[in-house]
Amino acid sequence: MILVDTNVLINYWNNPKELLKLNISKDKHSICGIVKTELLHGAKSDDEADRMLGFFQSFNLIPIDEYDWEFAGLMLQTFRSQGISIPVTDALIAYIGIKYDIPVWTNDKHFKYMQAIYPELRLYEENL
Repeated sequence: MILVDTNVLINYWNNPKELLKLNISKDKHSICGIVKTELLHGAKSDDEADRMLGFFQSFNLIPIDEYDWEFAGLMLQTFRSQGISIPVTDALIAYIGIKYDIPVWTNDKHFKYMQAIYPELRLYEENL
């Protein structure tokens, strides 16, 4: 199982031929609610948002609970104390990956910074 970050899905969403190559399945690919929120935020129309809502059904949904927000906040505090600025969304996705021991598939440089401080954060290397 891998946790797919928003930026990976945006890249594939914008290139449907490549999206088909992913062969998305619930037993291999997961997302969490914050990824859904970020993707819907970028929808260019109501029709695209509706297609995205259907697309989400292809993934295993990793739950986010109240304490996850607290732990992500503590991670952010750690980063800030070391002079590193990380978006809240990325910290939450990273924490979910750590909590469930799922590698995160991302193209975002922030995750390498987070991994340097939290080595238990595993990053997925694309093999396509």
